[in-house]
Amino acid sequence: MKMKNKQILAIYNNIRPIKQKQLPVKIGFAINKNLATMDDAAKAYEEERMKILDRYGEKDENGLKTSEDGKEYLLKDKKAYKEAMDELWEIETDIQIHTVTMNDIEKCDSEKFDALTPFELEILDFMIEE
Repeated sequence: MKMKNKQILAIYNNIRPIKQKQLPVKIGFAINKNLATMDDAAKAYEEERMKILDRYGEKDENGLKTSEDGKEYLLKDKKAYKEAMDELWEIETDIQIHTVTMNDIEKCDSEKFDALTPFELEILDFMIEE
């Protein structure tokens, strides 16, 4: 399945709490398998993001400068940074997805397992077969 970096990162960053739930074995396995597959893409994205920050971020003797609250980097060319990041977010990667069925997902409604919220189902949608 082809996925854009922004899709991969949204899933990658939001699927970990779901992984902590008591889930049917097949769903837990699929989540772990898909996370492992996405790990390489997430690492490649992060390496390129840091190169872009290095290119457009303001620097002092200690490296990249941050805002006073320390939550974001100061940029010397915000427009060029945004253009580079937009391009990075739109790059497609072919990801081998391990899928589950709706029948597997419905098992989460049993008392043996933790129920999935609508948000969690939205995150897992990429791996659910119709």
